[in-house]
Amino acid sequence: VMTQENLLERLKEIRKNDNLRNVELQKELIQKLFPKTTENLVLDLSNVTSAFYGLLLDNVGKEFGYDKIDSLSKTTFYNIGQIKAKQCFEKIENLPIDSSTFLIVLISAIYNASPEYYFNVVEISEEKTIFELYGIDRYLRILNNLSISKYIEFPTLSTFMEGIKDYFKIDCNIEIDFEIINLENNDTKHTYKIELING
Repeated sequence: VMTQENLLERLKEIRKNDNLRNVELQKELIQKLFPKTTENLVLDLSNVTSAFYGLLLDNVGKEFGYDKIDSLSKTTFYNIGQIKAKQCFEKIENLPIDSSTFLIVLISAIYNASPEYYFNVVEISEEKTIFELYGIDRYLRILNNLSISKYIEFPTLSTFMEGIKDYFKIDCNIEIDFEIINLENNDTKHTYKIELING
């Protein structure tokens, strides 16, 4: 079991330059503020990511009009899709460039930055890949908390997929079904169907 002490030990290289000059206070702050578990750490980071996204959109809306924020959101997710595609291309030797590429890149994003999602692969081949994504949509959650979700087209991951498509220049159709299962806790289900054209 990963405890706070174990987690701190694993992250000691990152925290090695901390110097509070008060050992007792430093111990107290670690005990009360440092993540207790790996799960706490990744979920806190996820919350910060979504808060940054939502607060930025809200401030843009206040300053320039809420009709501007959907375009900004789409562009951001498109760019992130391209960044994650590039990372996968550099990390995975002989990465397949076909319908399964979208799933692989999305999984890389889930593993590294979206812990509240889990996936289910329905079908996977070069020509056609179908997969489902379940879980808490952190972006829907922050936008609902800020009362601005009505200005954003969901799922936000649609342009993420377009970013992947354009990065690899994959000629395909992308179909997305998006369902909010429970609005109270922002629980969602996405179904993605990627099919090569003339594949």
